[in-house]
Amino acid sequence: MARPVIVTGAAGFIGMHVAERLLNRGEAVVGVDVFNAYYDPRLKEARAARLEGRDGFRMVRLDIAEHEAMRALVADSGADRVVHLAAQAGVRYSIDNPFAYERSNLAGHLSILEACRHAGIEHLVYASSSSVYGDRPLDGQGFREDDPTVSPVSLYAATKRSCELLSQSYARLYGFPQSGLRFFTVYGPWGRPDMAYYSFTRRIVRGEPIEVYGEGRMARDFTYIDDIVDGVLGVLDHPPAEGRTRSTTSATASRSA
Repeated sequence: MARPVIVTGAAGFIGMHVAERLLNRGEAVVGVDVFNAYYDPRLKEARAARLEGRDGFRMVRLDIAEHEAMRALVADSGADRVVHLAAQAGVRYSIDNPFAYERSNLAGHLSILEACRHAGIEHLVYASSSSVYGDRPLDGQGFREDDPTVSPVSLYAATKRSCELLSQSYARLYGFPQSGLRFFTVYGPWGRPDMAYYSFTRRIVRGEPIEVYGEGRMARDFTYIDDIVDGVLGVLDHPPAEGRTRSTTSATASRSA
């Protein structure tokens, strides 16, 4: 059997779908997740139950920021590729719980980088966020990968941009290829219950007014989960040249090397 793929955040929304698609195409998958309580852990357990018991899948309950344990797992797994989707999500949550982002996003990403470079991983694909672009006028032009990313407007965005910079540094220092994906608000089955489309639906069903921020003048791009998974696997199968990183923006479906 081919060497497995490690998927961090495998009990999360995107992670479950990526792991499932990898299994469907005959890959072995080692899932990693800490099953935290940012939202109801029962949803994460239900996602994990869809994967556990399938041939070629193994779930490891581990905090990715535990760098020694993560390094041992990557080395012992025999994996040659890593899809790193584990992170502390949510812009508003970062206001009240900043250190959750420091641990999961910064320490966690660094832990993954160290584990990958010591294990000789051939390609690391990791999740960034459209939040790195900050605010911009509604000019109808959309976003490009080379748009400025120097003015994050949330701690969450700042940590995700920091992860990109860490990856660029490691790619140049140690030579292993990496691809960063800037997701635009992913939606679909098994999605996160804190997302706006779920809260809007709940309130509409109850006959309650929806809560709108920014005086109703904000706009946001959404990307369906199947399209995200297509992009993740397409990038995973085509690593950039050794020692290079690239960013991919889901709303434009374009890539740069």
